[in-house]
Amino acid sequence: MRGALARFLADFGLSFGAFDFAVTASGAWWFLECNPNGQWAWLEDAAGLPITHAIADLLENGASGHD
Repeated sequence: MRGALARFLADFGLSFGAFDFAVTASGAWWFLECNPNGQWAWLEDAAGLPITHAIADLLENGASGHD
């Protein structure tokens, strides 16, 4: 999944994207959309992840983030 999402971002020239999926009761994943500036602050707070810092680094350094 990680590789597929990285390719999606690269193909669309994006450095960041908030992906939305639906998962069926049987465990099948369905792609809904990719928001190039989606909401993520709630996740940063809930999981204690440095998302703001990571995005700022990407923007400042011009890195693609697809590694």
